[in-house]
Amino acid sequence: MNELEALLFLTHVPFLGSIKIRLLIQHFGSAAAAAKINPATLIELPGFGPKIIRAWQSGDVEKAWEQTLKLSEQHNVQIIPFTNPNYPKRLLDIIDFPLILYVKGSLLRSDQQSLAIVGTRQASIYGMEMTYKISAELAHAGFTIVSGLARGIDTAAHTAACVKGRTIAVLGSGFNHIYPKENEKLSEKIIERGALISEFPMTTPPDRQHFPQRNRIVSGMTMGTILMEAPKESGAIITTELALNQGRKVFALPGRADQENFQGNHYLIKNRRAELIENSKDVIIYYSDLFVPLPPKLSIQNTTPLEKEEEDFIRQLPTEELSIEDIINRTKIPISKLNVLLMSLVLKKILKEYPGKIYKKV
Repeated sequence: MNELEALLFLTHVPFLGSIKIRLLIQHFGSAAAAAKINPATLIELPGFGPKIIRAWQSGDVEKAWEQTLKLSEQHNVQIIPFTNPNYPKRLLDIIDFPLILYVKGSLLRSDQQSLAIVGTRQASIYGMEMTYKISAELAHAGFTIVSGLARGIDTAAHTAACVKGRTIAVLGSGFNHIYPKENEKLSEKIIERGALISEFPMTTPPDRQHFPQRNRIVSGMTMGTILMEAPKESGAIITTELALNQGRKVFALPGRADQENFQGNHYLIKNRRAELIENSKDVIIYYSDLFVPLPPKLSIQNTTPLEKEEEDFIRQLPTEELSIEDIINRTKIPISKLNVLLMSLVLKKILKEYPGKIYKKV
């Protein structure tokens, strides 16, 4: 095995996380040397119990890493170890950085100037619109926008950044399982305008415990994290806590005081754990040593082309306002698919959404 193959092997051993693998590399001198040892001897090292040894000795590990290598080559996925110059430098500062990243797209030196944008999957109209505006303006100013490809705030951030800048999506699964499924087309655009990255092998399905793992990468590879909208108990708040523990700056957008969806934002602001922002300029001014502030009247116009399916859908709608029930009756589109279409067209400013799920062409 060469060094990369050895790292692949070690990262496929169950219960052997990045910290333990680094201990092995330090102890044996290289990943290649560590991969050749008799796993029974690990019992002599602190923290390496019978569970790890049994997993290492199973024949499944050999098949798994070889399958990952084969699938990566078939799907044009780069495997970037932590020793590679293209590995995101800021990630190396966190205690449990991933030893391997699977990457589809491109990682550029300019991506060091990146910001994370996070928030709830059940976002309000205000939260989505502000996310789109702030993300688009920051991307236009030269920041790479990093998020997690989830529904809601993540989707708005990636979609906006794709218009005039770069964006990186960090997955909580392997590339064979893009999640959520409705973001597969968006993921293709992200590859063109940046990259998809994951620390999980190709066939790893999405799992609840993977998302906090993913979030440490979202915050860890960026200069700061912007919380757009989140209740006090949420994955986005966990990401901001990770960012703070990693020594990163946290910003938060205020919302209405009586909205539960902004209680996380207000909590961070009140406790001086996040800096209040009202627009993209507040963030750009904070990093003014790296970037020239945006002109006072900068307006990001959406030039994202519509998909054929979106064009066909829009042609079916009249100029007057319609409820979601009226749209279902008119178009006969299933509600799950309709929700995706509506959200996309609201983000692209083709439709305006009003309270009560009322929609009108702009």
